[in-house]
Amino acid sequence: MRVLLIEDTPRLAEAVAEILRKSGYGADIAHIGADGLAMALTGAYDVLLLDIMLPDMSGMDVLRKLREAGSVVPVILLTARQGVGDRVAGLDAGADDYLPKPFHASELLARIRAVTRRPAIYRPNNAIEACGLVLDVEKLSVQARGGAVAVELTPKEALLLEAFMGRSGSPVSKSDLAVRLWGPHVSLVDNRIEVLVHALRGKLEKLESPARIETVRGVGYRLMNGQLAG
Repeated sequence: MRVLLIEDTPRLAEAVAEILRKSGYGADIAHIGADGLAMALTGAYDVLLLDIMLPDMSGMDVLRKLREAGSVVPVILLTARQGVGDRVAGLDAGADDYLPKPFHASELLARIRAVTRRPAIYRPNNAIEACGLVLDVEKLSVQARGGAVAVELTPKEALLLEAFMGRSGSPVSKSDLAVRLWGPHVSLVDNRIEVLVHALRGKLEKLESPARIETVRGVGYRLMNGQLAG
């Protein structure tokens, strides 16, 4: 999962990003609203952490522009303001949650898990399930549902598998994978993705699961609960 933090205080931004990375998330930072909005609109992120007080525009303006552009990415507002009116205004503008500063790391992570739950993916204690696989993004390991064997993953392999699990059964393009793995400013290099997919396929073969990564020619890859086809 990839998180974008739009926060103008460098020390706080780096501290939060470090918490996210240690918990298995990819994390990028924008210090002004305009940069954050541009990054958010790339579609590279699963959740946004948005400070209300930014130097060039308010977080509320960023949120409104994001929703006006049709983005449905979950947004958690971060602010030192404690008033009920501020919370109501943020939620009415399209925010999914509201977290007052200062906050505890465990609460932040719990709120991220809450706003990113999908019907096809169950996330108890930061685990993800799809196609008979259970991915622990914090421990960087994957196992078959009900299986006794867990295989360790590299951080990039875990992000790659999460991208497939989030859209299980549907093709994921190489360009989308590149953005999710290396951020919105990456230049697509196919062989890096191919090397990761090859390594991940080898690890999944060690599990007692029918889940396979299929090649979708001319597009990318998809995770299927069946035999390898390509």
